[in-house]
Amino acid sequence: MNDLLRPVSAAPKPLSISEFNRTARETLEQRFAASVWIEGEISSAKLVTSGHLYFELKDEREDARLACVMWKGSLAKAKAKMTVGEKIQLRGKPTIYNSRGSFQFVGDAATAAGAGAAAAAFEALKEKLRAEGLFEEERKRPLPRFPKVIGVVTSPTGAALQDIIKELFRRWPVRVVVSPTLVQGAEAPAQIARAIAQVQRIRALDVLIVGRGGGASEDLAAFNDERVARAIAGCRVPVVSAVGHQVDYTLADLVADLRAATPTAAATICTPEITEERDRLESFHRRLRSALSGKLSALHLKLHRLQPRDPRRAIAVERQRLDGLIERAEEALRKRFVAQRRALAQADVNLQGNHPRVRLANHRAALERLGARMLPAMQRRAERRALTLRDLRDRLDRSTRKLLERRGNALGLAAGKLDALSPVKILARGYGVAMHEGRALVDASTVSPGDSIHLRLDRGTLDATVTRVGT
Repeated sequence: MNDLLRPVSAAPKPLSISEFNRTARETLEQRFAASVWIEGEISSAKLVTSGHLYFELKDEREDARLACVMWKGSLAKAKAKMTVGEKIQLRGKPTIYNSRGSFQFVGDAATAAGAGAAAAAFEALKEKLRAEGLFEEERKRPLPRFPKVIGVVTSPTGAALQDIIKELFRRWPVRVVVSPTLVQGAEAPAQIARAIAQVQRIRALDVLIVGRGGGASEDLAAFNDERVARAIAGCRVPVVSAVGHQVDYTLADLVADLRAATPTAAATICTPEITEERDRLESFHRRLRSALSGKLSALHLKLHRLQPRDPRRAIAVERQRLDGLIERAEEALRKRFVAQRRALAQADVNLQGNHPRVRLANHRAALERLGARMLPAMQRRAERRALTLRDLRDRLDRSTRKLLERRGNALGLAAGKLDALSPVKILARGYGVAMHEGRALVDASTVSPGDSIHLRLDRGTLDATVTRVGT
């Protein structure tokens, strides 16, 4: 009896969607208070205008996917390519987005999957080459002071090649031989080694520059390949490595005879400065003239002292011999000076002819001539395209009008048929609709004598009672 009289407790108050999402998010974030690392393959990615990246990671071993996001600041520091198909390791925390109730992982750091194994392999290769003595200073060769032919192994489309050529031509008249190659990607190591082997076939080659511009660590991976390191070590001429920037250091840098911080620095190392060499030559010429002048003065003084004790004839002979020596010395000095000045003038002419501004002007003139020849053809092509578009527009207008006309006729016919089949039209021809219990009466056996029925006519309704039921 007491159980029957016990009051029934009221049902618990339901949570709103916002409250439920907030509670779930707080519970999840408390469970994962510390950041965790996850690994997967990027299956989709979308970079929005704000700079944030929304992407999805998938697990290859199981059919599992996870929605992820990296804010703009974290994305800029990511050490992995955040593109579809890349396998990455992502650090962050899970959360629930309140507005949509969606589960997502907010990443704050990313690295390429397997980066640790790659670093271990690099260190193992580095120790192997070190044990073979490829890094020893004793095998490093000095660079030629006045090179005539310099080889460059790099990408033909990269900025590094332009920087090297510009600096070489600015400093010294030299012949540059480019051996083009890929500088990043899976095929780059083999191509770099092959380019080094090919450029060595030039007998006049004096020194070789191998390198590329800066980039991420994975972009410089080709210069950490064993094939490239051994190709540099086996090169018959001195090699200057110019890979990346000052902070970058690769196996190519360790094996090369000399390492340059940048491609431009490599060009500076390989060539002397023509203005400095000109100043040095002029200084040498001044010292030589001064030394000859001092020597001649000493000989004149000696001859003057010997004159009182020597016969006149001997003095005359010695004076004549000395004059001849002086004349020959001055002539030899004059010829050497003229030859050196002529060489410097020719070097200036070569340098001016190879100056980037002159070459750029020649290319610009050729481009203008090419544009002048191509402009009429481009104008005729544009006129033909304008006529074609006008014809297409006219045909489209005619087709649209015909289609609308056909659709209008079909709509009129359908409306006429619909009007003829209307129940209201049937009632107007003298028919009526019998209703019983709210439904249309179509079978007499469904009513009995005494039942009430309702008749609907074209104008008004009738109530009637069934007196007899027939078949």
